[in-house]
Amino acid sequence: MDSDLSMLGESKAKIIASLGEGEKTGQQLAGLLDVNTTAVREHMDALERMGIIASRFVNLGVGRPRKVYHLTPLGVELLPKHYDTLLNVLMRKIHEKSGDVLLSQLISEVVRDFNRDADEGSRLPIEERIKKVVDFLNLMGFMATVEKDGERTFVVRHNCIFNKTAKLFSSVLCNECDTSFVKEPIGKAEVELISCIGKGDTSCKNLIKT
Repeated sequence: MDSDLSMLGESKAKIIASLGEGEKTGQQLAGLLDVNTTAVREHMDALERMGIIASRFVNLGVGRPRKVYHLTPLGVELLPKHYDTLLNVLMRKIHEKSGDVLLSQLISEVVRDFNRDADEGSRLPIEERIKKVVDFLNLMGFMATVEKDGERTFVVRHNCIFNKTAKLFSSVLCNECDTSFVKEPIGKAEVELISCIGKGDTSCKNLIKT
C-alpha cells in the first residue's frame, strides 16, 4: 500500500482498500477485518470526519434500508497508484530507441507546457521571480521553500514528484526539470543546483546568486 494509506493505521487502510472495490456495509467490513461492528463503526466515523469516506442508505432486499459506505474523491486518491512504473517503462523505451537527446527534448517540452508563464515571469524583479517559482513548485507538489543562510538565498525542494523515475534517469530528468522549473524562470546565470534528490541527496537545493 502507498505510504499515505498505511499512515492511517492497518485497520483504516484495509477499510479504504476494501471500499476501493465497491460499496460495503459496516457488517461486511467487520467480517473482512474480523472485528465487531462497533469497532468498525468507530473507524468509519473517523474516516467520515476526515472526508475520506461517505455513506448513504440503500434497499438491500427485505427490511429497512441499510447504510453503505463508499470512498469520496479524497479517499480514491489514497488508493495505491503506479504511475511511476508506467513512466519508467515509457522513458526507457524512448531512451532505447532515440537516446538522451530526444528524451531530454521531450522532457523539456513537457515541463514548459506545465509552466507556460515562465517567460513572462522572467521580466519581474528577482524576488518576485523566486516567489512565483516557489508557488508553482508547491502547486506541483515539490514542497518548496525559500531558505536564507546569511546573504545567500536558496530555493529548496523537499519532495521529488518523480522520485523513483529520477533515480533511473537523473542525468536527463533532473537536469531538464531543474532548468525548466527553476533556472529559466529565475534566470540561468543566477541559479546553481547544489544538491539533488535524484542523485542521492535529501533535497533539491538551488543557490540563487542575487
